Amino acid sequence: MLRVPHIPECRLAECTIAVAESRSVEALGAACGRAIGQITGSSAFGLYWLDGDAPRLFAGGGIPDGFDDDYRSGLGRCDPLIDSILSRGRVVDGRSLLGAYCWPRSTTYDLLRTWGFNNDMCGPLRLEDRIAGVFYTGTPDGYAPYTSAHRQRMDLLCRAGSLALTNLAKSGIVDARTGPRPGGHALSGVAPSPCEQFTAARPRGRALDLPRPLEQGDRAVARDLGRDGQGSRRQPLPASRRLEPHRARGAAAKRDCAAIGAVTRRRLRPSFEAQRTQERSPRTSG
Repeated sequence: MLRVPHIPECRLAECTIAVAESRSVEALGAACGRAIGQITGSSAFGLYWLDGDAPRLFAGGGIPDGFDDDYRSGLGRCDPLIDSILSRGRVVDGRSLLGAYCWPRSTTYDLLRTWGFNNDMCGPLRLEDRIAGVFYTGTPDGYAPYTSAHRQRMDLLCRAGSLALTNLAKSGIVDARTGPRPGGHALSGVAPSPCEQFTAARPRGRALDLPRPLEQGDRAVARDLGRDGQGSRRQPLPASRRLEPHRARGAAAKRDCAAIGAVTRRRLRPSFEAQRTQERSPRTSG
C-alpha cells in the first residue's frame, strides 16, 4: 500500500487553505503541487477543465512531455474515472474503480505504464452547480495503490480547489463556461483574500509602541508596564516600590494562614486531650 504521509492537522489545514485562497491560476497550480505531495505522497498532478471532446490541462506538475497529448487523443475521450466522477461526484482511483483483476488489463493502466506511472486518482472540481473540472494525480509505485485515506485527503484538496475556482470566476480570471482565461492573473480591483487582509492589518516596526487609550481592565497592567492611563510611557517606579503591593499581599496571606491554623488547633484540642486521657487511664479486665 502507498503509505499515507504523516502530517499534523495544522499542516493539513495550511495546505488546504493555501489552495482555497489562490488568487490566480498559477498560484492555484503551485498550491496544489505543494499540497498533493505532502498530503498524499503523489509525484505528479494535473488540473483539467472539462471542455469539448477531451479534458483540457490548465495547470500541472511532474507530468512528462507528451503525456497530455497522448491522453487527450486517446483515453481522454472516454476516461472511466471522469465518467465515474460525473455520475457519482466523488473521488475515485483506477484500481478501486476497475478492481484488482481488471486494473492491470485496462487501457488506463497501459497509458500510465507507458509514461512511468502505475496508479492514478481523480476528484471533482466544482463551479457553481456543476462539475467543471477534475484534479488528477498519479504515482509510479506499482505495489502501493491508493487507499481510502488518500481519497479522503484528495477530497479535501478538491473542495479547496473548487472554492478557489469560484473566487477566480468571480474575479473574472476563470470563465464559468470556457475555463481559465489567457494569462490567468488576478484582475485589478479584486478584493484581497482573508490571509492578505490579516497580513496587511498587522502592525509593522514600532507600531505597537504608539499611545492608545486603555480600557478599565488594562490599567493594572499599564501600571506594571510603566504607562499612564492614556497609554503613554511614564517614569518607571523603582523595583522596591513596584514590589510593595506584592509583599503586602504576601504578608496578609501569611497572617490569614496563621489565624486559620490557630482556630483549627483550638477546635481540635479538646478531642486530642480526651483521647490522650483515655490512653493514659488503666485498662479494666473483663
